[in-house]
Amino acid sequence: MAARARVLHSRRRPRHGEPAEAEPHGRAPSAPESKALPEDLLSLYFAELRKVRLLTSEEESSLARQIEAGREAEARLADEGAQLDVTTRAELCEQATQGREAFDSFVSANLRLVVAEATKFGRRSHLDLDELIQEGNLGLIRAVEKFDWRRGLRFSTYATWWIQKALQRGTAQHERTIRLPAGVHASLLKVRAAQSRLWGELGRAPCMAELAEATNLSGDEVRDALAADLAVLSLDKPVSDEDDSCEWGGMLARATDSPHEEVVDRLFVEDVLATGRRELPERSWYVLCRRYELEGHEAKTLVELGKELGVSRETVRTIEQQALGQLLRALQRPSLPAGGTGPVLHGEPPANVPVHAGH
Repeated sequence: MAARARVLHSRRRPRHGEPAEAEPHGRAPSAPESKALPEDLLSLYFAELRKVRLLTSEEESSLARQIEAGREAEARLADEGAQLDVTTRAELCEQATQGREAFDSFVSANLRLVVAEATKFGRRSHLDLDELIQEGNLGLIRAVEKFDWRRGLRFSTYATWWIQKALQRGTAQHERTIRLPAGVHASLLKVRAAQSRLWGELGRAPCMAELAEATNLSGDEVRDALAADLAVLSLDKPVSDEDDSCEWGGMLARATDSPHEEVVDRLFVEDVLATGRRELPERSWYVLCRRYELEGHEAKTLVELGKELGVSRETVRTIEQQALGQLLRALQRPSLPAGGTGPVLHGEPPANVPVHAGH
């Protein structure tokens, strides 16, 4: 309908110079403050609302009858359009047009009700006021579509329920990156409202029991609602405002190996240690352990090992190279000698296992 194009510019913020249109009549209450949208854009929207006169009960009923007659005319044109004479078809087209115009006027005259409900709801939601207004406008349109003038109720009383439901639904869908179940989100809204009210009354943060009593929820429900109220942080967000600041994602450890690769690597290392202890002379194995920090030993340089063993640096290098070669040949043999422990592995060792000496 035309009202949808005028009232709801989009799901996002309205672009500059495109406030929701409304038919000029009376004046509206002063505009509430916005939390995020630039003030001049919301001011333009509220300025348009001030031009719209509120409807009386008789005007609401009259517009509702025109809307109903327009729908009936549209339905008859759709069903019997080809069989109707020119005069009847023209009359039905006129009724359908009047119904659409009445619908637009009905919606425009009640946009301030959405602003009032969105302002009150904003205390419990993290969405900006302009986004809440757009969600509430959807509920207003639905209320106009469902309004029954024969019941004798004022439209504002009927529409408030639809607007509040639209605000709750919109908040649940768009407020969080990760959506919460409808029941948990409804509980969270109650808990937030109770927290705000009790903080003002008590002058301190309310305890769990006080929140449960104020919301008519169980302690577990309050606890679950608070546990779900977590902020989502982007890993691409800088840690600080400095130019050279790193991103949060860069501070997290990343596991690049799959579990089965980790198991294979661990088994290979165990096999290397067992083979080294079994195949190498004691002094050769000691040199490898000191050079590559095996079996809990601290790493030592060639000079330090030479002093400890009473040999030259080049002698230690020769022992290391010969030990690595002997260990590699032992690992490449088709099978291990009897009595060996660990799995039988063939082929070249992984790249992270040293196979040659170097300092």
